[in-house]
Amino acid sequence: MANALLNMSVEHNVSITQKYLDHSHTQMECDSVHATIERKLKNREIHVPSDFISVTKEARKKPTPYEAIHVDHSFVKDYSDKSTWRYSSIRPGRKDGDPVVVDIRALSYNPAGTIAYKINFDDDWTDLPIRPKTLRSINYSNLHSAPIPIASTKFNHLQQLKDVLPRDCHLFYDNLPHV
Repeated sequence: MANALLNMSVEHNVSITQKYLDHSHTQMECDSVHATIERKLKNREIHVPSDFISVTKEARKKPTPYEAIHVDHSFVKDYSDKSTWRYSSIRPGRKDGDPVVVDIRALSYNPAGTIAYKINFDDDWTDLPIRPKTLRSINYSNLHSAPIPIASTKFNHLQQLKDVLPRDCHLFYDNLPHV
């Protein structure tokens, strides 16, 4: 994931900061987003996944509605190809006793193609001790070539649910890939 974020930083010429939660400090900005969406979901009927997109967009009006994008299997990329990695490790130390990955509190991905880290939030940024590879262009392949099929038993159970769903939702359930 670190390499994918770094490659995005380089490609779009932006700095990305990734912060890791500290023990007992687990509140995040996205918590209020989820709570707002959950309040909007209360007493709503959801028949197909696209209903969640509508509810998400309706959950907040000001300053602007939340953005929600319907994704499919082609959205998920394969980041395991090591030829797309600038760093082989994000370990901040090199020898015994040095900091290890679980000690990291924040990472900064820079458009110059480097990663800096912090062990404490109050620390200054320190570059990783490993020299990154220089890569030209990166093209990630799709992780899946088609939607992942569900088990035939699950498909059959969903078909039984169609009796209580509006007829215009049936096509979604009929077209689910299954094995």
